[in-house]
Amino acid sequence: MTSDDPGSEFPLLVVAEFVFTPEGEVEFLRHRQRTLDETRGVDGCLQAVLWIRPGRRYQFSTLWRDADAVTRWVGNEFHRDVLMPGFRKWCTEGCFGEYALEKDHERARKCASCGRWTQGRPGWNERRPASCKRCDAPLEPPSDA
Repeated sequence: MTSDDPGSEFPLLVVAEFVFTPEGEVEFLRHRQRTLDETRGVDGCLQAVLWIRPGRRYQFSTLWRDADAVTRWVGNEFHRDVLMPGFRKWCTEGCFGEYALEKDHERARKCASCGRWTQGRPGWNERRPASCKRCDAPLEPPSDA
């Protein structure tokens, strides 16, 4: 999962949203880390992020090199055998959407050492920029990235 992958300048964004039952949320949380690990391990996955919202609402935002990478994720054994049947039992609502990035703006990250904001490309990549332009201190990505 690197921004240096060919074709990753304008990735395919897939958004999946789910609303869990109280029991379903507990069950899903048992699989949360493996879900992210399996997704990120698919050839062509550029980034996978899970957002948790009030009301047991979850949003997965995944960026893929191309549609073939999404197909590989859909065919992934864990996705097919655990998540797909699980979501049918665990959730009361769900939706998916695929979006093609038309324009990408720089991401900015504030340096903890000197306070300067440093911009980096591609903007969709949580691991960039990697260092401060002023003091060259490393800029840490989110702990879940």
